[in-house]
Amino acid sequence: MSAPDADDFLDCARWQAMLDGEASFAAGACVGVLRRADFAAHTGSLVLWKWQGGAMRARTRNYAGTPDPDLAVLLVVDPAAAATLQQQGLATLRAMVRQGAVHPYILKTMDQLEAGGLEDFIEDLWLTAPHH
Repeated sequence: MSAPDADDFLDCARWQAMLDGEASFAAGACVGVLRRADFAAHTGSLVLWKWQGGAMRARTRNYAGTPDPDLAVLLVVDPAAAATLQQQGLATLRAMVRQGAVHPYILKTMDQLEAGGLEDFIEDLWLTAPHH
């Protein structure tokens, strides 16, 4: 699979098509997707998946080295991982995390993640210990 160019990464229509097919988010969810090069440079453009109007919406925002306070999870991706997510959806995310193509950063406490409807998303990635 070829890597997308910069315009493909920032194409909200591609991300929105992926989000429209996913049911794993709930009210309050806010996830950012950032290119690895932008993360390393501490500047660039972030793709935001945010719950608005009863569904997840894709949009872009500037990234200046630190995530905004509304962001609960930051996914730092290589170009091929971004293309895979856009084309195949979240079902591929767990494998890409395990392969190192996606680096997830959890920016909220578990209570905040639960309040934001993201506990299942995080657990699906095997990023938390099981609840006993």
